[in-house]
Amino acid sequence: MKLATVIQTIQDKYMANISVGKAYWARRKAREEVHGRAIQQYAKLRDYCAEILRANPGSSMTILVDRPSLTHQPRFMKMYMCLDAVKKGFLAGCRPIIGVDGCHLKGDHGQQLLVAVGRDPNDNYFSIAVAAVEAETKDSWGWFLEMLLNDIGESRKWIFMSDQQKGLMQIFQEALPTLEHRLCLRHLYANCKKAYGGGTILRDLILSIAKATYVEEWERRMNQLEELNRDCYEKLFALDPKLWTKSHFTFLAKSDMLMNNISEAFNGRILEARDKPILTMFEWIRCYLMTRFAEKKKKAERYEGTLLPKPKKRLDIIAVRAMEWQAKWAGDLKYEVHHKNRMIMERFMVDLMAGRCSCRFWGLCGMPCPHACCAIFEKGDNPEDYCSNYYSKAAYLATYGQSISPINGENLWPKIQCDTIIPPIFRVKPGRPRMVRIREPDENRSQTKYRKSGTSVTCSNCGQYGHNKRLCPNPIVTAPEGTQGSDATTGTGGVDSAANEPATADETNGSAAAATARSRMVKGRGRGRAATRMPPHTPAPPSQPPHTPVPPSQPTNTHAPPSQPTTLPTPASLPTTLPTPASLSTAPASQPLPKTKIFGVRRSGRLKIGVRKPTNQPPEHVDLTLD
Repeated sequence: MKLATVIQTIQDKYMANISVGKAYWARRKAREEVHGRAIQQYAKLRDYCAEILRANPGSSMTILVDRPSLTHQPRFMKMYMCLDAVKKGFLAGCRPIIGVDGCHLKGDHGQQLLVAVGRDPNDNYFSIAVAAVEAETKDSWGWFLEMLLNDIGESRKWIFMSDQQKGLMQIFQEALPTLEHRLCLRHLYANCKKAYGGGTILRDLILSIAKATYVEEWERRMNQLEELNRDCYEKLFALDPKLWTKSHFTFLAKSDMLMNNISEAFNGRILEARDKPILTMFEWIRCYLMTRFAEKKKKAERYEGTLLPKPKKRLDIIAVRAMEWQAKWAGDLKYEVHHKNRMIMERFMVDLMAGRCSCRFWGLCGMPCPHACCAIFEKGDNPEDYCSNYYSKAAYLATYGQSISPINGENLWPKIQCDTIIPPIFRVKPGRPRMVRIREPDENRSQTKYRKSGTSVTCSNCGQYGHNKRLCPNPIVTAPEGTQGSDATTGTGGVDSAANEPATADETNGSAAAATARSRMVKGRGRGRAATRMPPHTPAPPSQPPHTPVPPSQPTNTHAPPSQPTTLPTPASLPTTLPTPASLSTAPASQPLPKTKIFGVRRSGRLKIGVRKPTNQPPEHVDLTLD
């Protein structure tokens, strides 16, 4: 929490003002108190697990400690949680695809959180199990997957999706070779871009290769990649296509997802819990799952329809694309589908009885493809009747039909008589800890948050990019004639006609200095700073008589002929020999005139001039009215 937030909170809640120092020490004391509670929470983990097992029988709560000998206190290493209602709901209604991922915990003792996330019938994430481990290593991933398979069963064939985490690839290759494994396409492309360069052309081509649903299209796209980037082609060709492309996926998962977005979405949802102490974090996740199950069950009971909203929306898009195809009946429930555009020489075979299309899309995701929808429309049926049961309302009710029971407070927990668990050893890394993941240059950014980097600034004075008007190297452009509200161009008279005469070199220097001071004053730099940066004004030669103001009896404005435009004087065109105070009017002619110095220009159109005296007397000021 920032100090400004602490001060504002105290002011809003207690109507009291505190200093920055007091807010700093209060925050420091609060952190020390929280840190102390975090150490005590490790000693309560056994009691917490016993209370969850009492309220939710069948759940899995496992704590792994490190204890070299009986003389040492047990030191925390790992903790695993899988609730019984979550386990039963996943087995009853979810597809057999699981995304695994790890994220950093931002507490005082480091560690990492491993998560296993499934996909519910409405294509939302479904958290299965979480575990806090000391680091993301081969041993920790092996232990986590072993605990997970013990809960969901090893006899059923599962499909796992992950990125190339440390040690995880070795676990799937050595310990779990029979399980189907997929790689997240986003991380795969990031590795290719880091090694061989990126770009939208290469990115879109790799995405089209991964989206190819049949082998012939995959080979054709790979040939295009070979022509574009030979090194990237060799890397992807050496990789097993069963890991990253739809053309080699099996039909078990009934899901064609290429990216591990379900795990990333769950990690983002529990972001506010990842900086809390260990017991508080697990309790936050348990309460979140308990509330989520209750809300999802209530929505499912009120929903009217057989197909869930998100699958139905996707099926509607597919049905629109089916209008581009034409089906011909071949007997029984088999059809031959070709494109209405004769220039597109694509043709597919659809078997409605087997629920199969030669493009393999129907078998991959359990939903009719555009070719199958075209054949279904030709038969006169509804495509919703041909979707997999994984997308039905019955599967949704089976998934969230179980409920997670609440637990008692700490005062009612069963007390486990064991040695106190102490927190793990954590070495603080140098530097400021990063709270937000570094995004790639081609990642989608937030459209509502303004960033300093990556934006161009336009100067309102010269119209060029890269700077603003305050730092513009070009001269300040005066406002056009007749503009109201300007600092130096307002008014039609009050200035002697000698101001329109050609300026001398000294007058030019003084005018440039006046314009520079004026531009700095307008931008709010302050009179003192503008005065210190201005070069001193060079006085006129002694032989030149000082400027005499126009007597009031004489006309102050000489109108120009109608054919000639009237040029209004600006501070840059004012003569440098300005009237001096009355105290200096008796100075002898041979004595040089006092040096003048411009302090700034006021908004009301008054030019304030300071006169530096030859003696140590304080300077006097003259206000010259421009309007």
